[in-house]
Amino acid sequence: MRSSKNILVLVDFDGTITQNDVGALLFDTFSKKESQKMVSRWLKGEISSRECLVRLCEITKISKSELKKFALSQKIDGRFRVFADLCKKERVKLVILSDGLDFYIKLILEKFGLEKLPFYSNILRFEGRRLKPEFPYFDRGCGNCGNCKRYHLKNLRGTKQKVVYIGDGLSDKCAVREADFVLAKNDLQKYCLKEDINHYPFRNFGDVIQIFHDLILNQRKDTKSQIKITHKA
Repeated sequence: MRSSKNILVLVDFDGTITQNDVGALLFDTFSKKESQKMVSRWLKGEISSRECLVRLCEITKISKSELKKFALSQKIDGRFRVFADLCKKERVKLVILSDGLDFYIKLILEKFGLEKLPFYSNILRFEGRRLKPEFPYFDRGCGNCGNCKRYHLKNLRGTKQKVVYIGDGLSDKCAVREADFVLAKNDLQKYCLKEDINHYPFRNFGDVIQIFHDLILNQRKDTKSQIKITHKA
């Protein structure tokens, strides 16, 4: 990978760009913790992520103004903007992929001056204090995710373009098998270890920037010999 023009970076939103998993915290806070039962069923594979999100919205009562206030109270990883600036400087396309909801994603990106970054997610509508999710990409995906990230990876990837995927959770599972370089933490890292998917572990975007320089921009040889990276054809 000598030319940054041939690199596509895809990054998860909740818990990766943001310090909290905003969607999980939203439902946990405003559903009186009833959401935990639904999430547990999803983690066990009893319901799809789409069905889980629909049900979470059904049991959550919050107004648009309350959700706006909640969203604007959230923080992002302190080094993410530095990483976004690095991608811009190196002419690397950076796209956000989320199985969450556009309403809070837009607000948080705008709050931190990142509103120009493209993102793909599910859509949220309001009916008073009721939340109504919409899934514009569902029919194009795996049939399980509300917004399948593998679909977007394949759709956005250019000819001979290498894909870097950065994520933290199980909603990233579909994408990591298609990516050329995977940076993972938390549940996604556990999944990669379990499934023997080559990846770079990271804690925050300070680590991501370092790995990106070392691996993607070829500024020096990788010294983490215990971590293998797969180059897919």
